[in-house]
Parts: sequence; C-alpha cells; structure tokens
Amino acid sequence: MTEESDVVKTGRDGPVFRITINRPDRRNALNDHVTGGIAAALKAAQADDEVRAIVLTGAGDKVFCAGGDLSPQPDGSPFRTDPARPQLKLTEMFEAFEACTLPIIARVNGHALGGGFGLVCVCDLAVGVKGARLGTPEVGVGLFPMTILPYMLRVLPRRKALELCMRGVPWSAEKAYEEGLLNAVADPGDLDAVLDAFLSDITSRSPTAIRLGKLAYHAIQDMPIREAQQYTQLMLPIMAGTEDGKEGFAAFQQKREPDWPNR
Repeated sequence: MTEESDVVKTGRDGPVFRITINRPDRRNALNDHVTGGIAAALKAAQADDEVRAIVLTGAGDKVFCAGGDLSPQPDGSPFRTDPARPQLKLTEMFEAFEACTLPIIARVNGHALGGGFGLVCVCDLAVGVKGARLGTPEVGVGLFPMTILPYMLRVLPRRKALELCMRGVPWSAEKAYEEGLLNAVADPGDLDAVLDAFLSDITSRSPTAIRLGKLAYHAIQDMPIREAQQYTQLMLPIMAGTEDGKEGFAAFQQKREPDWPNR
C-alpha cells in the first residue's frame, strides 16, 4: 500500500465516487502524498463509467483542509523546490481537477484555509457546514496564495478575492455562501442530507450532457464573447446528436423518465 492511499481514502457508493483527505492529526493538510493521491483518485473516478459525480471531503468533523503542510525544510522554506523542475505537485493536482469532466462537489465539513480554500474553489460546487471558516491566511506567514489565485479569480469578484488575500481574515460559512463561494450551508447534522439532495439531482441527469457541458464551460471561460458564441453554437447540435440527447428528447415526448445510455 502506498502512502498516497493511506492519506487519501477513496470509495464508490453507487454512482458517487468519494475522496477523503485522511490526515486528521495534521488538520488534513496538503503535502505531496495528499496531492498525488487526490490526482490519482480523480483519474480513477474519470476512468469508471459507472461514476456520475465526485465528492471531496476531509476526515473528521473539524477541518476540511487546513492548507499546505508547512513543515520547514533545511533552508527554512516550507517547500521542496528543484529549479530544474519547478512544477509543484500542488499544481499537478489542480491540473487533474481541470481535466476531470465529472461534476465535483466539495463537502466542506470544517475549516478550509489556504490550499484547502483553493480546493473549494476548484470544485464545481460546494456545500459547507455552519461553523466552518474559509480563507487565505498566508500573508500572516509572509506568503501569498499564489497557486490558488487562478481558481479564486474564477469564483470570486476581484475585490473580494483581494480582500481575502490581503487581510488574511477568513469568512464564516454563512459569509462564504453570501459571496457565492458555497452553494449551500447546513447545520452539522444536516450536511449530508443537503449534499445528498445535490447528488440525487446531478446523478439523475444526463451524464453526457453534464460531461460535455463542463468541457464547454472550461473551454469558454477565457474566450472573448465572439469565440465563445462560435464554440457553443457548434456544441449544441453535437449534444443533440448524442445517444443521451436522443433518449432525452424521446423520453420527453413519451412522458417518461429517461434511461441515460451515457453516450
């Protein structure tokens, strides 16, 4: 068994693939083993045709992810760096999120700080528990949340993102919901019921439509409007021509529930 499999637990519950950061003694902090384990889990979920959605959470009921594990290196830095290979494992993990066409929901069961805040941002949806704190405290230790900035700026308005980064003061779960970071906030005993409602809706819809829709969403997010229009007008007839598209139209006409082929 690899260390990645010890610190990242996975399992499939019907159409839902669950990924759990399993370092409660370290506040589910990220290190190379955790980021590598999450990336591998995302790829495994993507390769399983039965999976319709992914849930990412942290072990325990206190912390979703407290960010990077800032254990000092011999030079005093918290990061292992190789000038000849500057790619961070954290960046490779975020690239795995970008490449995944399945819907990914963050189950924010506790505090999400630093890199943990970035995980919330890079997921497609997020539900959080009341009492959780979410933010980027890096300026308090002489850093700035560089690796998660691209994902923060895709979820939050510019000034709200800069406020979090420059002040280093976390938001409550309720504030994160008001600012659009969380899709829902629940009492601790209701978190899974709220999550299950999201999963029930998502897993009952066309997996092909969601897959192609997410692909398009990522493709056009940085396009000028004219290029985005050209892309999306080509995608619509492609989607209508899929087997899921044909089944969806047939089910609508016949007033029955669709049986999605996932093709």
